[in-house]
Amino acid sequence: MRKLFYIVWIIAAFLISGCAATVIGAGAGTAAATGTDERGFGTVVSDQTLEHKVNSVLDAQVPNGSFTVASYAANVLLAGQVSSEDDYDKATTAVINTHGVKKVSNYLTVGKKETVGEISKDGYITSAAKTRLIAQKGVNTNNIKVVTCAGVVYLLGANAGKKHQIKGAITGIRQIDGVKNVVNLIKF
Repeated sequence: MRKLFYIVWIIAAFLISGCAATVIGAGAGTAAATGTDERGFGTVVSDQTLEHKVNSVLDAQVPNGSFTVASYAANVLLAGQVSSEDDYDKATTAVINTHGVKKVSNYLTVGKKETVGEISKDGYITSAAKTRLIAQKGVNTNNIKVVTCAGVVYLLGANAGKKHQIKGAITGIRQIDGVKNVVNLIKF
């Protein structure tokens, strides 16, 4: 029953956010995520809580936006679409002012929301990107979160391998059909 809950939760989060995100080495639940994630149980839970908090703030302050929020050690990725520059500014300010956020990497765009087909393509790209990362020798995929939004793949994490190994994986990810760009936010 617990697995079913997590599966439903992930599908709902995926459909609501409009983009695809995942932690490579972790399963659907927090317990699985902390078994291999060097951040530890408390930080993983804090990141998940922070993501929910930021999403709630954004829903309240910018209800017409389509947001993807991912947190890795309280460093927040903000991606998605807003309908105006005013909404962009509101969203940026809302995330920066959310308690617990250390840093914001803002990749919002002003434009129309993704379609269901585009969201599905993002899911495919995320899976393919994870596969490329797993196949790259020397990359610690347990310490990487992969998020795809509007064809752009974002990599978040820390201590995931040497720069040249990550660059090799990124080269492979760029070759995936539909990838428009790869943004490397992994800390070395």
